[in-house]
Amino acid sequence: MSVSRRQLLSTALRHALAATAAAAFFLPISTLADSTSINTSSGATQSASAEAGFPFAPPRGRFIYTITRDGDPIGTQKLDFLQDGSNRLTVITDVEIDVRMLGLSFYKFTQHIEEHWVDGELQAMLSETNDDGEERTVDLTRKGDRLQGKYNEKTRDIPGDIIPSTLWHPDAIRQKTVLDTVRARQHQVVVDDKGEVPLILPVGQVEARHYSFTGELNRDVWYGPDGIILQAEMKAKDGSVIRQQLLDRP
Repeated sequence: MSVSRRQLLSTALRHALAATAAAAFFLPISTLADSTSINTSSGATQSASAEAGFPFAPPRGRFIYTITRDGDPIGTQKLDFLQDGSNRLTVITDVEIDVRMLGLSFYKFTQHIEEHWVDGELQAMLSETNDDGEERTVDLTRKGDRLQGKYNEKTRDIPGDIIPSTLWHPDAIRQKTVLDTVRARQHQVVVDDKGEVPLILPVGQVEARHYSFTGELNRDVWYGPDGIILQAEMKAKDGSVIRQQLLDRP
C-alpha cells in the first residue's frame, strides 16, 4: 500500500515534535539517590527568598510562551502557578502545537498537566496528552515516599522525590533524573552550566543563565535571575530547531 507525502511528513513531524512537547517544557527534576553530575557556579538559578513550606519562593500567576520551529510559530505553552495558603501550590501546564503547511494541519499535540505540591513535596500529578490522535494519560499520587499510579493501563511506581520534566522547579539544574510527563518514565540527565548570556525576547532583552540537559532528555534552557524559564530549545530528529520563548508574564 502506497504512503502519501502528507503521511510521511506527518510521521516525521510526530517523531520530531513529540519529544519537545513531552517536556511541556519543555519547558519544566529532583534527586533520586545522589546528586547530578553538574558544573554550576555561585550564580545558580534559584528564587531569592523562601516561603513557609517551600525551600524557595514559588512563582505567581500566568507565564505564556511561544513555540517555534525554525522560526515559524507552531504553538503556545501556558504555565499557571496557583498558591493556596503558604504551603500549597498547584502548577498547571497547557501546551498546544499545530504544525500547518499550505493551510493543512500535519501534526497536532495538546497536553494538560496538573502538579499538586504541599510543603515542597509533589503530592500528585495528572497529565492528559493528545499526541496527534493518540491519547495518553498519567495519574500519580503520593503514597509514603513513592508516587504510584498509572500511565494508561500500565502501573507506575516512582520515587517520590523526583521532579516533573516541566523544569520550572529551581532544583532542576541539580538533578540527574527527570519524570517524563507524557508516559511517567524516568529519564537520566546530565546538566551543565554554560554561563550567563543576554537574551532578546518578545518581553525585551534580559540576562539569563544557560544550562544544557543531555542524556535521555536533551534540551537547552535559559533561566532568569528569579529562576523563571526565559527560553528553551532542542534540535528535532529532522534537524529543525524547536524553541520556546517567554512571551508574557505577570
